[in-house]
Amino acid sequence: MYHSKRKYAAAMLSLAVLSQSIAFGAYTAAAGSSAGTAAVAAVSTLEGLGAVSLKSGVSVKLLNAALQPQESGNILTYTLNYYNGTGSNVSLIDYFSKVTTSSGAVIQGKPVTGSAAIKSIPANSSQLVTYYVNAGKAAKITGVRIALFGWDFSQANYQKKLGMFTIPGSYSVATARGQSKKLVLAGVPVISKAESLQIVKANGKVYARVGISFANSGTKLLKDTGLKGYLISSGGSRFELNAAPANYQIQPKEKRTVQYLADIPSYTKTDNMSLQFVQEDSALQLNLPVAEYKLPAAQSPNFIVPANAVAKLKVANDTIETQLASAAVYSEDHLAKWSLKFRVRNTGNQAVTIPAYPLSLTTAEGYSYPVSNKALAGLSLKPLEERVVELNAELPLKLNQGVLQLQMNEPAEEGRIAFPAAYYQIPYSLQPNHLLATEYPVQNSLGTFVVKLESVERLPWSDRDQVVTKISLRNSGSTNVQLPALTALLKAGDLDISGSSQMVIEGSKSQLAPQETAVLYITGNLPYSYNLTKLKVILQYPSEETQANFLTLFTSQVENTLRTVAAGEPLRLELAGKKAEILERQSRIYPGTDSKLIYTELVMTNEELRKTQPAQLVGYYRTPDHQYFEAVISQSAAALNPKEKSLVTVWSKLPPEINASDLTLFLGEGIAEGKLTAPGAVPTAYIQTVGLGLSPANPAPQPSLQKLDLFPYSLSVNQVTATMPEDRESIETQINYRFTRSEQYVAEANGHKLVAELIDPFGQPSEQLLPLGDGPSGAGATGSLSFPLNNKAYKALTGATVRVNIYNEFQGKRILLGSQNYAVVYERPAPKKGEAE
Repeated sequence: MYHSKRKYAAAMLSLAVLSQSIAFGAYTAAAGSSAGTAAVAAVSTLEGLGAVSLKSGVSVKLLNAALQPQESGNILTYTLNYYNGTGSNVSLIDYFSKVTTSSGAVIQGKPVTGSAAIKSIPANSSQLVTYYVNAGKAAKITGVRIALFGWDFSQANYQKKLGMFTIPGSYSVATARGQSKKLVLAGVPVISKAESLQIVKANGKVYARVGISFANSGTKLLKDTGLKGYLISSGGSRFELNAAPANYQIQPKEKRTVQYLADIPSYTKTDNMSLQFVQEDSALQLNLPVAEYKLPAAQSPNFIVPANAVAKLKVANDTIETQLASAAVYSEDHLAKWSLKFRVRNTGNQAVTIPAYPLSLTTAEGYSYPVSNKALAGLSLKPLEERVVELNAELPLKLNQGVLQLQMNEPAEEGRIAFPAAYYQIPYSLQPNHLLATEYPVQNSLGTFVVKLESVERLPWSDRDQVVTKISLRNSGSTNVQLPALTALLKAGDLDISGSSQMVIEGSKSQLAPQETAVLYITGNLPYSYNLTKLKVILQYPSEETQANFLTLFTSQVENTLRTVAAGEPLRLELAGKKAEILERQSRIYPGTDSKLIYTELVMTNEELRKTQPAQLVGYYRTPDHQYFEAVISQSAAALNPKEKSLVTVWSKLPPEINASDLTLFLGEGIAEGKLTAPGAVPTAYIQTVGLGLSPANPAPQPSLQKLDLFPYSLSVNQVTATMPEDRESIETQINYRFTRSEQYVAEANGHKLVAELIDPFGQPSEQLLPLGDGPSGAGATGSLSFPLNNKAYKALTGATVRVNIYNEFQGKRILLGSQNYAVVYERPAPKKGEAE
């Protein structure tokens, strides 16, 4: 009996012992080496815990412990040093440990992969074994208790507690600032030290760069440390670090500082930060802690290089001088084309190959445009050799060309952070022009104004395009100005499109008080294949003899990119008197063989303070390669109270090869004859166009017909009975249902149909329409459908089911909402009087 219990306990314990993993060899070496181990630096703080005696001549000490937060639960590791002073081997199967976490959970420790092969302690020797537990949400290592147990079959649970270690509150695994730490990585002894912490704000982001030096004190080349780094804030936030470069080598006796980079939130506190190194135990699929360092105080380096100044950069262990020698620009179409002369000089005593520095032009507005680095990347320079290369770039003219920087980033592998190397200020002043978002003074017989070209957009319009110019006009005088009846002349390049032009003044303003602004929208049509590079806008008003010019604007800035909002975000229409918010409720894809439909439901909310009738929307679905599909839009003509919502439906037919998941819906407010069109009216142009990202998704059909959604309707199939009389060749099926309708939004009929399809036991279908909206709304309406089925083959059935499918049909295409099987009930005739039942 004793032996069977012992074998059972041994078998249970062996389940916790995992096979050894080569991938964790570096960690094992760090933990098991007699010198230069990751645990040695922490021994002094745990030394006072003493040892626990397992039996006569055999004891164990706790050398170190660490906590590694992970998604699946915080991983606690601890290393025990077993000492066997006897003359024979001691089997570890007789002993085990349990951890009591700071949250009170008790968990048995399991060996990490690198320690799993250690099954015994040889005579007169010591052995290090590292264990781990999943501590769940426990966030503190101090106060953790590690208890040692042995098998004792005289005990009720066969376990005897032999002793316990309690991690003191003063314990810390982090190496103090300025101190080095000995590690063994891939079998190579290394002295490591946290050298620096830099915080850099660039391109609207905040980057952290941690410099860690590794001194190879061994005799072999260190090719890969196998470490993964995490930057830890004083508040406990963790950010994964990427080594730059990711692949590096350290020769014997060489010391090299490796930079680790992370993208961190701007609100992160950067004082008292630390770095933690972990290694992956691939067999356990866990990251196990190796070392932690308190980082030096954070510094913010200045990468800006003034115009014509020289910047010195490090290439490996060499230094090069760089300088933006000159810059020139010219305009072509709507682009500013730049030519930059870049000087580079090798100041070292050996040849240098320039790495592939990523280059870009950054603007005052925060945009970044790529600059080809082909002329610079791979350039080889002899000692003291100097070369000048030409760099080319282009960016929209609408951006401020007078405040540009050439940004050079350090080389980074794909998917890794590109850390700044230098920002070279470009000496240039843009020539005056009618640029977007730039104010220009205007004076005429009516008064003094400040005009600003807000935007020039090109949009689809049926088989043509329309150009929409938005202009703000501010009365800069000291008296009120009565605006005349303005008309617009438009010239697109050499093409006069004034015949199709129309103008809308937002809010129909006709008078401007001092410093008051009017917003004008001017539209015109042109062939969609026409190459529009220049636009001239002339606003005129009637004078005593002829039309007088109010102002003239000329621009080559025509926007190809329209403003968009991400899927799930609200789209806001900002026209005075028609302010509204639009939010995607759902988008569905109706499949088909020769074509398919994209269908979108929008919720429009009145954002005005008064009851308002919304403008008629105009829309187009656009693919990523700028194919446009005109949308059919249905919306209620009813005026909405403040914050009242209406349901707007939008759809378009698509070729089957179009990926509907990539579509963007562009919406604008329709105009005709110089004013906004009401719902149901026919617009001749549209303004205030914004793209709305979509999230098209067809929900899986419901396995039950108890509740099906076809908003604003809801259908509940209460009962389905399918009966077949004995010796009959028919099945009678009746479907009882109930409709309800939501009154959450103001909505018009949207053309949807509900179709009930019955599949008989042999797979033959028949269908009927479920009438939408025939019953009272809101409270619910009941109804029923009957399906008489006839087939001589039914007579041979001894057991069968029918399937009921409910479809949402729109424009002849269907989506399955739900499906359910129902058993056919066989009806036997009542026995005649006197017959045996």
